[in-house]
Amino acid sequence: MNLGRAAARNTPATANRWMRAPKENKQALKVGSFVGCVCLAGIVSLVIPARWTTSTEHWLPAFVILTAVAILLEFVSVPLPNSGSITVATIAHIATILLVPAPFAAVSVGASVFVEEVVRRAPVPKIAFNVGGMLVTSSLCSLALGFTGDIWTIRSSGGPQVFLLPAFLVVGLTYHAVNLVLTSIVFAITSGRSITHVLRANTRGTVLNDAGAASVGAFAALIWTVEPLLATLLVLPAAVVSRSFKHSHRLEVETRSAVRSLADIVDDRDATTYHHSERVAAYSLALGKELGLAEDQLEVIEQAAAVHDLGKIGVPDRVLLKPGPLTPAEFAIMRLHTEIGPRILNQFDLFHEGAAIVRHHHESFDGSGYPEGLAGDAIPYGARVVAVADAFDAMTSDRPYRSALSASDAVERLRAGRGRQWDPVVVDAFLLLFTAGAIERSMRIHDPALAAVDRGAPTHRLRPSRAPGDGGPPG
Repeated sequence: MNLGRAAARNTPATANRWMRAPKENKQALKVGSFVGCVCLAGIVSLVIPARWTTSTEHWLPAFVILTAVAILLEFVSVPLPNSGSITVATIAHIATILLVPAPFAAVSVGASVFVEEVVRRAPVPKIAFNVGGMLVTSSLCSLALGFTGDIWTIRSSGGPQVFLLPAFLVVGLTYHAVNLVLTSIVFAITSGRSITHVLRANTRGTVLNDAGAASVGAFAALIWTVEPLLATLLVLPAAVVSRSFKHSHRLEVETRSAVRSLADIVDDRDATTYHHSERVAAYSLALGKELGLAEDQLEVIEQAAAVHDLGKIGVPDRVLLKPGPLTPAEFAIMRLHTEIGPRILNQFDLFHEGAAIVRHHHESFDGSGYPEGLAGDAIPYGARVVAVADAFDAMTSDRPYRSALSASDAVERLRAGRGRQWDPVVVDAFLLLFTAGAIERSMRIHDPALAAVDRGAPTHRLRPSRAPGDGGPPG
């Protein structure tokens, strides 16, 4: 839950890619500048005058013990949706900030992060950002605590202990807000996504866990003022928080993986649909960006496109794999996939938004499509985007009863169906991408057969089938 851990752990997929970009890359320059500013701000924050203090005999034992505990907890982490990680060291950090005055609280928190990063052999810029960010975060928390009153003063005053609540809230909110903003900024720079999207993505499903960890840290500080040894009783709730984080993340990952695996099974049933959904997702994402859609919309559309044919898992092979045009009765069976898919997806919160896209990606702009015969703006916008991507990939596919159309011929069919079968605005955006060569590049990236040709390897070209508007069975 330490959201300030900006860079991901040392994994092949995300191994500090934003720290290893070429120097001439503008993105690398932006990241480097931001990291430098954060690091400098962290150093400067250590000289901010303390707004509260207490006797050394009070805070020094807490400083030593909680620093050691924080170092251990730093190694218990869970990946975030947009890279980075969450650590349960937040528990020790919050307790330290409440018990230890500035700048020693920041030194403790920064030291725990530094040790963990060095042990993991993180690159220097990553260490600089994470340590600098935590110094800033801790110093601002200590500063804010000076306005509410510190835990030692409130406990010794003999007044109502309810006055501790503002201190707990201010420290918890400041810690997570500063941490989250710093992390989201660096992720936004490196990924090219908007900061608001990254903020939402990295807080999705973690808010309660963050609040839980902050609460455990606050209780640890409170118990410490009564009897330090009793604070060890919080080991169990700390373990529960850690397990909760891991379970939440694992559940999200496994849900996405399971649903996509089901969609892949559909593609794999027919050799001519191999990697079809993957390509449709890539085209849909490129289309959405060309149309200027928000990051959250892009994420939903890409996810829905990747599983748009999931419902075909309920279509029998005699219909799905038929080597020829479908009869009216078979066509009625095929149409059911737009109802089966959404029913499956609606069982999962992660796919609920995309279910409507999957249901309506065979609607026609003039109202002649299925399953509901929606027309124009009544069709979900994401479904209109996926419909164009799906149709193009199907038309440029080999089928048992005809060869794939050339990309240019497929584009002409899209142009001919503009305003009738497909949204004219979406078709126009696709034409712009095609003219710019973006579609062909995407085809080569997401089609293993074409990629093999680019590498000079002999291969048999397999392309997807069963899409609308091509004179064959519906997709």
